[in-house]
Amino acid sequence: MGKIMADDAAVYKLDGKKAVPWILFVMFFGVLNETVFNISTPKVAAQYDLSPTGVSWIITVFFITFGIGTVAFGKLADMYSVRSLITNGLVIYALGALVGFLMQQQWYAAVIIGRAIQGVGASAIPALIMVVTARYFTPSDRSKLFGILASTSSFAIGIGPVVGGIISAYIHWSVLFLLSLMPLLSIPFFRRTFPVEVKRAGSMDIPGLLLLSVSVTAFVFWFTDPSWLLLLLGIAALSAFIWRIRTAAEPFVQPELFRSRSYRTGLLAGTLLFVVMTGIPFVLPLFLSGVHGFNTDQIGLMLFPGSISAVVFGTIAGRLAASKGANYVAYIGLLLVGAALLGVMFMMTQWIWYIALMLIPLYIGFAFVQTGLYDKLAQVIPLELMGVGMGLFGLIAQISGAFGTAAIAQVLDKDWLAHSIVPMFELGASTAYWNLLIGFIALIIIAWLLYRLAFGYKRDVS
Repeated sequence: MGKIMADDAAVYKLDGKKAVPWILFVMFFGVLNETVFNISTPKVAAQYDLSPTGVSWIITVFFITFGIGTVAFGKLADMYSVRSLITNGLVIYALGALVGFLMQQQWYAAVIIGRAIQGVGASAIPALIMVVTARYFTPSDRSKLFGILASTSSFAIGIGPVVGGIISAYIHWSVLFLLSLMPLLSIPFFRRTFPVEVKRAGSMDIPGLLLLSVSVTAFVFWFTDPSWLLLLLGIAALSAFIWRIRTAAEPFVQPELFRSRSYRTGLLAGTLLFVVMTGIPFVLPLFLSGVHGFNTDQIGLMLFPGSISAVVFGTIAGRLAASKGANYVAYIGLLLVGAALLGVMFMMTQWIWYIALMLIPLYIGFAFVQTGLYDKLAQVIPLELMGVGMGLFGLIAQISGAFGTAAIAQVLDKDWLAHSIVPMFELGASTAYWNLLIGFIALIIIAWLLYRLAFGYKRDVS
């Protein structure tokens, strides 16, 4: 790897062999925070006497700020040097960790504030790495790197609960915050190696950013505490945001991005996929703890095989995408995810450790789907809009995760799925989780249809 693509201003050189290990290092710790707190939620709930909805905010607030920050950093990457942006992001990430760790004994609000700051800083990592990958690597190398990134992401998502479970069980859940200090080690490398790019034309549309932030936050709050006021605020802010990007001289998100049907439909497919990808790590610890009495380290061991398998197969996915095309990889991934969810459904009240086996094809499938989807989106986004285009997809991914987590918590709080939607399968305490898995499978089917509409069915060669 290492061949560089040109932008409108200059040709920047990046040594791929030196850059990739550090890119993967920060990517791992950036994504790790998406799930490392999932398994600690029973401990957090016990410490502060919280309901499932209340404790879900330790995850939801991270997704909100992470998602908004992703598109903001993506937009900034279209104007400023990635070298400076990623340095600032990592410092903010560490600051949030210190706030949460040092103040958690005093009040739960400090934990939420720390997680919010963490989300802002962590959002720089995937947003800028995706821009670097799409902008500076050839199509063949890009497909391979997307596969490695997908495997790293899937591994981080899967290993997060394992790490979280062990630390929560044997030390204290607040120590999880300190993991966010590790990416600081990469700053000297990025300062020394990443190109100092010439500032491009453009400016940050602050009103547009604020309108988008208000809309997203209002909708997520509405999911956790339904009220007409929040719903109307979300709709009004979203409508104003759409008006803003259509009329502003330099909008936060360029409307021409949405003129591509492939990009629009790909965003919808990604939304549904990431609801499932974030929903599973949130639901399984609650199911294993609440129904089967597993402690946090046992839950971590349950999730470990799947997370490890994603490392190897994500790399394979990248190589397959380079040789056989992104569609080939994405469809295999969707099939694996659907089959794994069916396997979990029909064994969730039997030999419970069988779930660990089913999580192997599940996480492999996630790695394959991510590789294919990122690769196809990078092909349809204009190079000059690559930052905001990939950033917006990151926003959709993260906010769909926030919506999914908040909605699942609300459903479990209200006991809306206490009775099976398939009358012949009443499973007692497991019924609500059975119903959720049916919902996840339905989302995977719809995502497959949307992906096919966006990018076709035939194999393509990148």
